[in-house]
Amino acid sequence: MLCSADRRVWCLSLLGALTMFLVQPPADLWRLAWLAPLPWLWLIQADTLGTAQPWRVLWVGGLCYWLSAIHWLRLPHPATSIGWIALSAYLAIFVPLFIWTSRRLVHRWRWPLVVAAPLAWMALEQLRGWLLGGFTLAALGHTQWRWTELIQCADCFSACGVSGIVMAVAAGICQMLPERGVRYRMGHALCGAALGTGVLAAALCYGMWRMAGEPLPHGVPLEVLLVQGSIDTELKHDPAAAEQVVRQYDRLTVAALEAYSAGLPTPARPDLIVWPETMWRYGLLEIDAAHVLPESVVEQMLGPAVGSDLAAAADARQLRCQRALEQERLDGVGAFARRYATTWLVGLDKQIFTPLVPAGVQNFNCALFLDATGKVLDCYEKMHPVVFGEYLPLAERFPWLYRLTPLPAGLTAGTEPVAVRIADRCVATNICYETTLPEAVRSLVLTLEKQDRRPDLLVNLTNDGWFWGSSELDMHLTSAIFRAVEVRTPLVIAANTGLSASIDGSGRLLKRGPRRETATILARVYPDGRRSPWLVWGSWPTGMCVAIVAVVMLEGWLFASALRIVDRPADQHLG
Repeated sequence: MLCSADRRVWCLSLLGALTMFLVQPPADLWRLAWLAPLPWLWLIQADTLGTAQPWRVLWVGGLCYWLSAIHWLRLPHPATSIGWIALSAYLAIFVPLFIWTSRRLVHRWRWPLVVAAPLAWMALEQLRGWLLGGFTLAALGHTQWRWTELIQCADCFSACGVSGIVMAVAAGICQMLPERGVRYRMGHALCGAALGTGVLAAALCYGMWRMAGEPLPHGVPLEVLLVQGSIDTELKHDPAAAEQVVRQYDRLTVAALEAYSAGLPTPARPDLIVWPETMWRYGLLEIDAAHVLPESVVEQMLGPAVGSDLAAAADARQLRCQRALEQERLDGVGAFARRYATTWLVGLDKQIFTPLVPAGVQNFNCALFLDATGKVLDCYEKMHPVVFGEYLPLAERFPWLYRLTPLPAGLTAGTEPVAVRIADRCVATNICYETTLPEAVRSLVLTLEKQDRRPDLLVNLTNDGWFWGSSELDMHLTSAIFRAVEVRTPLVIAANTGLSASIDGSGRLLKRGPRRETATILARVYPDGRRSPWLVWGSWPTGMCVAIVAVVMLEGWLFASALRIVDRPADQHLG
């Protein structure tokens, strides 16, 4: 049977998992976020946990939380249930790390809870944004996206800073509440409450100041038509359904353009049309001159070879066939761009056939800009594919690894951001999961700024048809809201199955599409232009939190090692 101390740790660990889950989508009880960490904070504040193996119990609590929070990861394919469990098990480690680190700061280093808990929480949120490619969804600060004044401090400390504010207030409340097993000190409680209140007040004052300096809309807005179809991933990946996918998006686009021109004496067009990630199902081809096409393909494209010197003509036929195959794919997408008669940004795949890689082919997830004549303006290749979701480590060298997974092949990462001038505005793009990575978006903006092409608008192309309208859509959208604030740049999203959106540089959600339904959104975007401190110093503030936590962990390890050395002679004597 469990003793009372064991039961207490179990109850508070699981209660914390429940309350932290309830503040995230789908329950989305966001106001509860200021109280949700209390069960875990009580464990930090307790003079002793009173049980021999508390960290295993806390890991189980973390596991329950993450299994619930990212339940949608099991939806794309039966095999992704393995990834769901594995990722949850990994993320669960951060719960005992948070409680252990905070307890060490409070009880050994004598730091107040209202300082120790936010510092440890920000450090560990930052760490999970750095490790294994980064996973930042379901951050505590994300729950507060509706409180626009509060989230303005993300342009100093990113979303981790907002999480720290929420945790500081929760810690202040915790210090005010008497708890069994904790010595109650009125002076400490009042100081903690005052410090938590002061942090919140400072954040709100900063937010109101930043919003007061928000530029007023001026000039002509950039008009962007976001096209949201509703194509579940299984349908999208059915080769026979490619035409159906394109037909749905084309129908939505044409209807929206007709509505846009209705009542005008002459036809008019928005400045930009955006289709989501990979919704043009006929991918681009690039073929290396050294790649040899099968003769059957060459004959199908060019007909049988004729003439006496067939060997001499073989290389020329290969080159003609390669260029014809590449142009055939461009002609198809270019014809649609000419029909729309405006700039079109469309998500599609691209394959590069080359003997220079072991697999013989590289696969890219792309965003293609075309002008009103069908001419290609530029092509962005996704720079941050999702590990285990879009590629396997080492699989470019050992392609046979993909035979062990549901992935038919992996993506190759692009190497540079892309920006195109549209109606005298600079428009940059990224794809899908990249909006969840603060450093990736910051790097994109800084790189383009150094080239004198700082974006006036960020466009995200997303296919969330994998997740069947689940709470992943809400978490993905929330990440984009914080990215807009961090880099002070308006951001629009075209998302298959939703949630398409228009977000301004202060993180206001101006327009949002429906969930798992078709829609079109006309976003009118004005540039923001404000400077962002986070663009200057990046993750240095939260990185300092990581450094402090690393010192705490090292000190704890050295302390434990020293105790073992001191105890060893006594053990030998007793033996």
